Amino acid sequence: MRIWGIFPCILLFCAPLPAAVKCFPEAIKSIQIQRGGDLFYTTESGLRRRLTHLSQPEAMAMFQLLHASIGTQQIVQVVYPDGYRCKQPDPEVAAEGVMMQDPSVR
Repeated sequence: MRIWGIFPCILLFCAPLPAAVKCFPEAIKSIQIQRGGDLFYTTESGLRRRLTHLSQPEAMAMFQLLHASIGTQQIVQVVYPDGYRCKQPDPEVAAEGVMMQDPSVR
């Protein structure tokens, strides 16, 4: 009978996690906050993407990280949900994470 109590726990830990898409690290050219609280950014290559919404708990940290990278040698890698196409602008899908790194670490 104990096996039936352990089995759901094993399934929970063995279930595949949703995959994420890491876009190529780039310099950030601009950040935009729109009416309503949507945060957007534009990469050095000219792609405009949605970062997040100000109502999200991670919004200010993401904003500050991107803001800190503007005008420096730092590059930013943004993570989006599985299926996101990094080479196309997409103002609808919000980022899941942001990472700043030194360009020599690429």
